[in-house]
Amino acid sequence: MYKVAIAGAGAMGGRIGVALKQAGYNVTLIDNWKEHVYNINTYGLEVETEEAVTSVNIPAILAKDVTMKFDVIIVLTKAMESESMLEKLQEAGCIGNDTRIVSMMNGLGHEERLSKIVPLSKIYLAVTMWTAGLKGPGQLLLEGTGSIDIQRADRKKDLFTEDILKMFNDAGLNAKASDDVFKSIWSKATVNSVLNPLCTILDKNIFEFGNYEKSREMIIPIIDEIITVAAAKDIDLNRKELLEKIEATYSKATQGLHYPSMHQDYSNGRLTEIDYLNGQIVSYGESLGLTTPANKIITHLIHQLETKIR
Repeated sequence: MYKVAIAGAGAMGGRIGVALKQAGYNVTLIDNWKEHVYNINTYGLEVETEEAVTSVNIPAILAKDVTMKFDVIIVLTKAMESESMLEKLQEAGCIGNDTRIVSMMNGLGHEERLSKIVPLSKIYLAVTMWTAGLKGPGQLLLEGTGSIDIQRADRKKDLFTEDILKMFNDAGLNAKASDDVFKSIWSKATVNSVLNPLCTILDKNIFEFGNYEKSREMIIPIIDEIITVAAAKDIDLNRKELLEKIEATYSKATQGLHYPSMHQDYSNGRLTEIDYLNGQIVSYGESLGLTTPANKIITHLIHQLETKIR
């Protein structure tokens, strides 16, 4: 059985780690938040769902203290921390010749950054539509359902893809192999580039945002710019499909009661991943000679909010 590390044991890292642990896998949570790691090791990871509050015993360790080698490292840090986390793990001998890296982070361009550290052939890109929240150090809030798409970053097929699918599906995470994970990544990035910043700016959960009768008018300009940039990079996105995907999250029965991760970060005094979402669209657009005014103003608005944190 694979020895699995969750590098970045925040909300989503906690959700994936708990699911794998409860399915019987050997899982270690790795994070830089001392109080979070301490509480998990001392009291167990508190997991609150719609049905109950339970405690899950799962080992956690600070990134600076890790020395063991892993077969699989699932990267779920914030986007801006991924390279430094992987470099720490490499220096500590945690990454062997057969170690595979699974990137499940929000945002765009992760394969470009992580392949500076490990070969592209050892990187797997996973896109998840699960949600999760942190109520505090060692306290996880889980709502709604989701799925995972996965593909090797160089688009080649191998046996490990089947192994990771089995592992995720043993844990009930609804995983499937993708023939075009980059389209999935861009589709999710579009969802996040709409819901994350707008819910943060407006201080609303997803249901509250979607309940506004003219929310579609607000999001179409953002979506259309992303579609244009994606097309210039040979990625085919469909406006109707994207609108349906976004609006499907508004229901309280799915993700409506959830506050997106950017809202959680800002509310807890942390910098956001805006530069890897709307900001990355602006950057790609500039390199391609395309204007992206809606995404640019969204990026500026979030950075304005972040001036209270910096």
